[in-house]
Parts: sequence; C-alpha cells; structure tokens
Amino acid sequence: MNKVGPSLVTSYTFKSGKEYIVKIKVTAFKTSESITLDLLTFEDLQLLRARKLERSSCSNLNNTTNNRRYLILTYTVEFDRLSDFRKIEKMYNKKFNIVNNNYSFIIWGLAIHLILLWGVLDVNFHSPIIQELPNVPILKNAPAKRLVLFVADGLRFRTFIEAPPKFLKHIMTDIGAWGISHTRMPTESRPGIVAICAGLYEDPSAIFKGWKENPVDFDSVFNQSYLSWAWGSPDIIPMFTKGAGENVHGDSYPPEWQNFDIMHGQIWRLDSWVFDKYIDWLREDAHKVKNTERVVIFLHLLGCDTTGHTAKPHSRKYVDNMNYVDWKIEEVVQMTENFFGDNSTAYIFTSDHGMTDWGSHGSGSTDETETPLIVWGAGINAFNFRQNVEQVDITPLISSLIGAPIPINNEGVLPWQYLSTNNLKYINHALLNNLKQLTYQVKANHKMNCENNGLADWREIELDNKISTFDKDSETEDLNEKLKEIVNTIKLAKKSLLYFRQYQRTRFLLYLSIIWLGWIILLFFKITGVIRPRLNSFILLITNCVFIVLVTMILIMHKVSGCNNWRLPCYAFLTMISFWLATRSIIIYTVKLKVCKSKYYWTIITGIIFLLTIMFIGLTYRFALSIGMLFITLVQKIVLKSSQSLFFWTALSLAIFPLLPVVEPYPRVYIIILSICVVTLIVALKMHSRYRKAVEIFRLIVTGLIYLECIDGRSWISWTILSTTPLYIFTYPMQLKKRMQGIVLGLFCPLVLLSASYEPFFFIILALHLSCWSQFNVSSIQVYQSTKNPLTIEELLKAAIFMLYTLLCFFGTGNMASVSSFDPSWTRHFVTVFSPFTMFLLILLKLSIPLMLIGCTSHTLGSSSIFLGVLLLGDCLSLPLMYYVTPQGSWLDIGSAISRFTIAIFLPCLIVLLHYLSYPLITFSPNKHKFYINLKKDHIV
Repeated sequence: MNKVGPSLVTSYTFKSGKEYIVKIKVTAFKTSESITLDLLTFEDLQLLRARKLERSSCSNLNNTTNNRRYLILTYTVEFDRLSDFRKIEKMYNKKFNIVNNNYSFIIWGLAIHLILLWGVLDVNFHSPIIQELPNVPILKNAPAKRLVLFVADGLRFRTFIEAPPKFLKHIMTDIGAWGISHTRMPTESRPGIVAICAGLYEDPSAIFKGWKENPVDFDSVFNQSYLSWAWGSPDIIPMFTKGAGENVHGDSYPPEWQNFDIMHGQIWRLDSWVFDKYIDWLREDAHKVKNTERVVIFLHLLGCDTTGHTAKPHSRKYVDNMNYVDWKIEEVVQMTENFFGDNSTAYIFTSDHGMTDWGSHGSGSTDETETPLIVWGAGINAFNFRQNVEQVDITPLISSLIGAPIPINNEGVLPWQYLSTNNLKYINHALLNNLKQLTYQVKANHKMNCENNGLADWREIELDNKISTFDKDSETEDLNEKLKEIVNTIKLAKKSLLYFRQYQRTRFLLYLSIIWLGWIILLFFKITGVIRPRLNSFILLITNCVFIVLVTMILIMHKVSGCNNWRLPCYAFLTMISFWLATRSIIIYTVKLKVCKSKYYWTIITGIIFLLTIMFIGLTYRFALSIGMLFITLVQKIVLKSSQSLFFWTALSLAIFPLLPVVEPYPRVYIIILSICVVTLIVALKMHSRYRKAVEIFRLIVTGLIYLECIDGRSWISWTILSTTPLYIFTYPMQLKKRMQGIVLGLFCPLVLLSASYEPFFFIILALHLSCWSQFNVSSIQVYQSTKNPLTIEELLKAAIFMLYTLLCFFGTGNMASVSSFDPSWTRHFVTVFSPFTMFLLILLKLSIPLMLIGCTSHTLGSSSIFLGVLLLGDCLSLPLMYYVTPQGSWLDIGSAISRFTIAIFLPCLIVLLHYLSYPLITFSPNKHKFYINLKKDHIV
C-alpha cells in the first residue's frame, strides 16, 4: 500500500460538511492510497467513518471522541484518489465564484486602507488648486514698488518673543506692525512657504509625489510680480523657479551644506550665504530695476531650523542664530534704503513653522503653529499692539503692498489693519480685489462640485451684486462704511467657498463609511467564517447582476448630471465594489466564532470592548494605556490561566512608561549608557556560548562609544552595525528561546543608536514580557501553516491584547506630537546632512523595531488568524476616528485628529506586515541554507 507522506501533503481541514464529502464520494476511485488528515471536526469524522466503515484500516480510529470541536491530532486514514482532492475544491470554488486567494485578499485590504486614508484627507482637505481662473486687475498707485520677504525657517514665536532681537524689537515697538502668524498642519517647510507665497495650504496630493518640490502647478506672488529674485535652500527655491516664467530668478546653496551636526561649525553659513547673495545683487544688478514696480525679493533663511534641530530652540545657539539674522536684516535694510532712496520698499519678516522643545516639527502644537510676523516700510501702518493673522493672509498682503494681482488660488484675507490708513481708498480697492479673487473660486467650486443645472446659487448672486455695487466709485461715499461692507462680503465669500468645497462632504463620508464597513464585514467573515454546506448559485447570480446594474446607473447619472467632479463616480464605484464583496461573503460564509471556555464568554466579550475603549482613549491620553496593561495582567491570570511571575512584573513595568514624561529635548546619555551596561551584564552572566558572548559584548561596547561620541559612527561603523543585524541574528541556533534571544540582542544596538532617552529600557522590558507568550516548550521553532480554522473568541481577545501592545510601542515613550513630528537628532549617529528620505526610513525603523519584536513573538501563538484579528479590531477602532478629522477648529485639534486617524489605520497593517516579514528572522538558518519548517503540529484539545 502506497503512502502519501507529509512531504507531499501536510494538512487539510474540512469545514463545509456534507457538501464536500458528497463530492468526494462521487469523484473518488477505489484505491489504497492514504493521507494524513489533520484537525478533522467531529461532524466530518462521522461522515468519513460511515464511508470507510468496511475498511479494516479504520478499526484503529480513536473511540474517545467527544463533543469538543477539534478531536484528532494526527491520524492516517485511507482515502480515495487523493490527487483529485484539490481538483474537487477548485471545482467547488469555481462553481460559486469563491475567491480564496490570500494574495488578492491582502492586496485588496492594503488598497482599502490607502483609499480610506486618501479619501479622508481628500474629503476634508481636497486640493484647493483650480487651473485657468481669471486674474484680478493690477492695482494702481501701490504704496511700495518692491518688497523684501525674510522667512526665518523654523523660528517659533515663543522663543522670539521671550528674547526679541534688538532691531526687530525696535521695528515692533516704533515703526512697524506685528502679530502672530498661525500656520496649519503639516508644519513643514514646503507647505509653510507655499502658504506664505501662494495663499493656499498643503495639497493632499503632494504627499504622494515627493518632499522637496510641490508637484502641482500653483500660482504665487512671484508669478504675479513683474520681477522676482529668491535665494535660499535647495529644497525651497526650485519649488518656485522650476517651470516659472522669465520673471522669476533664484539660486540656492549646495544640498550638503544642510548639515545637522552641531559640531560642524559655521552654524550661520547658510544664512550668511543668502545675505551675501542679496548684497551682491544689490551692488551688481539692482540698478536695472531701480525704478521698476511690482518687484519681490525672497530670502529664505534656514539657520534657525538647522540649529533648532540640533541644539534645540531654547538653547543659546538658537538664540544666537536668531540674533545673527536680526543683525544681518538691519544691515540689509540700511543698504537697501541707501541704494534706492525712495522710501518705496516694504519689508516682511516671518517664519514658515515653529518647533517643539525637542527640536521637531510637523504636528499641530502651539509651538509649531505660532510664528512671528513683522511688517514695516512703505505703506505700513505703525502700531505697537499684536494683530494676529492666518499664514495664508500674508499672500494678499504682499500682493496689495506692491499692487500685483493676488494669486488665483489664494485663500487668505487681506489683513488691512497692517496697511497705512492714510489711503483708505486704496485699501478699499485692495480688499475689493481680494473679494473678486475669492468669488472667482466660489463660482469654479460650485461648477465643479455641484450638478451643472445652469442655475446660479443665491450666494453667487449676492456676491455679484455686492461687487457690482462696490465697483461704482462715488466721491461722496463713506470709505469707512464701504470698507466694513467689503470685509463682511469677504466673510460671505469665504463661507461660500468652504460650503461648495464641502458640498459633497456628507455624501463622500457616507461612501467612505460603507467602503470601510464592507471591508470590516469581509474581514470578519474571512477570519471567523466557514463555507456554507449548501450554496444557492442563483442568489450569487442575482447579487452580481444587481452590482452591474448599480454601477451602470451611477455612471449614467454622473454623465447626465454634467458634474465635472470625477470624485463622485469614483467613490460611488468603490462603494459598490466593497458592498458587493461584503454581500457575497455573507451569502457564501457562515460565522463560526468558537468558544473554548464557555463560562468566560461574556467576560471575554466585555474585555475586548474594554480594551478597544482603552485604546481609543489612549490615542489622546497616554495614561489610559497603563490601565490597559493592568487589565491585561488580570485577563492573563483569570482567562488565559498564566501563573508566570515574570509576565506579571513586566506588565506592571510596562504600565509605568506611559506615565513617564515623553522623550525630552536633549538626549539622556546616562540612561542610554545604563541600558547598555544592563544588557552587557545580562549577556556576560546568562549567555553560554563564548563566541557569541564576545561578539555581543564587542557590539555593545562599540555602540556605547558611538553614543558617547568617542568615535564617529556616521561614516561606516553605525551603518555596519545596522546592516549586519540580520546576519548576527542568523548565527543563533534554531531553538526558539535562543533565536528570540538573538533577535532581541540583534535589534538592541540599532535601537540604541536611534534613541534619545529610556527607549532601550522599554525595549528590554517588552522583550521579557513577550517571551512569556511562548506557549510551547519545544526544541525547535514551530512554524505553523496558515490554517483555515475559524478564529476563537479567546484568540480574538489575544488579538485585542496585541493591538494594545502595538499602541504601547508607539506611545510608551512618546505622545501624538512626538510620534508625528520630525526630529533629526534621532538619526545623528547615521546622517547629519539633510536627507529627508534617509532620515524618514531611519525614524520609521526606530518606530518599527519594537513592532518587529511583536511580529517575531506572533509566530509562537500557533495561529496567524490572531493577527487578522488585530487588523479587524484596529479597523473597528479607526472607523469612529474618521469622523473626528475636520478642517475646522484649532490648529492643534486638526493636527491631532489627522495623526490619531493615520496611526489607528496603519498600525494594524504594520503589525500584520511585520508578522510576515519577521518570518525569515526566526526560520532562516545559514547552516542549512534553507528555511526550516517543522511540519509536526501540537494542538490544544
């Protein structure tokens, strides 16, 4: 009798009852081949016994079966024509159009997550850029012929106002106007500069097209000027000069000058280069435009940002850099006034974004969104009280001072209080230009977002009537009263613009909600469902026909409506697809959410809901994660029956970290070195292999010397430690305990080089805690096949626990601001020259290292369905967060809502991804030159 061994077929699970068995009986041939059947259910076993009762080989069947769901661990039974078994399954799936391709499922899930993230940003922050809008006319008799714009990159208002530099303080109190310029998320250089010079906020589509250039064509004050010159960073200047007309000129210093190394010296070199370039232009070329109007000069000063990232914004070096900029501005202003001598130059000093205490930016905290604004010179009203503006309001201010047309996509409102009140008539004309420019956008957005029925909205009619009235100048009219009316009409234009931009917001959010719910239903049935024994192909056919009819109706309705908004049919089409797949999964599958311990059923359900609530609160308040960790200790003790003291004490230790202050501005070197000493001591006392002990102690010593800056690791040493980490891990034996030890020690050194405070201690305690999840005491690693067994309620609880671990990895050492902000000091042992892509990858690696540990631990749990459960719970968590994202409210609220939603939607995906990516770390053995797979399974009955 020929045996079909485990090398050919490892396991198969019957889940569809009689329907499968009947088809097997019909197509089978009488042979004596056999196979190992694994995890047969009780019902399936009874059917097989009836079929095979006459065969003697079935006499050894285990008669101790009971009503438990899983009965057989490993049993060899005769079977008929096993080579046809997969053909039967394929035939069955083809008949009912059942798609069991895991790759297709993963691709669809990833696409859904990207679509939802993009959709939420698109609905709330859709690109404000509309091409081919008409220009407003040039203003006559402008108060200034030229304007010099100083942008001190990364200068926050708090540091500026606490120690105001001498010259700018004199401007604020005596001859100019000043206030706070409120920026918006993301507080980065590109969107900040675009807001200042173009009057529009970040275009969501830009985040997928690169860091250094705004890839979308947009209008700016430089395009609308007669001539413009710009000097500064190579990441900013090309953004305005690339593709611009001959009226825009610019130059920038080499990219390698953007060095974050505080020991590099010449911290003012970046700013001095810009000032020197302007002075050279003033001496050599300025005479050509001495009497020319509508000239804009832009000086982008990166020194404060660079110094703030390294020395932090409350340091002496940061203040010194600010004072240096102040001194050079005074020199430039004096030279400019002496050269032109016509008192027709206006000056604006501001910043693109602020900075946190720890030297990062990107989030929505007050320190990041508040920047100084100081205006003086020709046409400026001198007052010594604060007049706050939004950052986009600077654009119409620049245009109005020199009489240039306002950029066509500007969203800002002219802060007329900054203009000299000696010429109210000009202020009225400037405000009227602003009103016309906003009205053009209102009409364009109405046409784009609403059905084109040929009728004007009452808002458009009222705006047109007001503009027509304002255009009729009268010698006897009250200019102050007219100014108030124009300002009130501008408010109506702003509200109308927001209304039409969000006209479809409710419909889009409904579409996104259905898309997301459809995905959650599909995922739920994927991990908890089994195929129904009897399927009605007619119902599936009707479902497919209804889907085709609905999609056709959507396309026809969109075509007939004449609406130019392509987003409407796209979102509707994706909604139909998600709804169709969810409906098919309900028809094809039936839920089998098993309960191993029925007496704890409601306890487990309550625990899962409680953990989800804790995670929801923990995204805003870190201390909630501590409560969650305390709850996990109770769950492990009561439900999962764990008596390990190590689990209890490490859980309590992990609960302390969310209560500690977040990682602070300066690296806590003594904490890092202490963690290295602790690990070195553990290695010296616990590791038995002398070779590995020597190698690990050497790696730890070199890491400590790099962190103490006794040696410079940026050239190759730090990169060698990082790149050889997988090779180091592969030297450990395949025994589970030792391989996990190698993973922890291998990842520890790269984490130290990317840390600033107590992150290594968190990693050590997390590693000890996760080691308690190893449930099987085996001599070699058990790599489990991806079975099709439904998820049990206990496994869903484990999924909720591991979801909490993922949030703890992010917020155990930081908060929302520290996670979503950018701090180059984390990467100082690898790179110092500004390289956004490299720095982003290194920071992503730092955040992912604790998650890699979770991913490696996951392979000891015995079921990959647990991590699909993590994905399910994470997606349920992100659904309500979608409605918290809004373009209105404070800058901090807007930024925090975006960050919470982004983290909630991508954390589960990341942990599932790392679950599969960590597979080689625990299975690859260089000695065998192959992946080691143990086909033997130990199952819990």
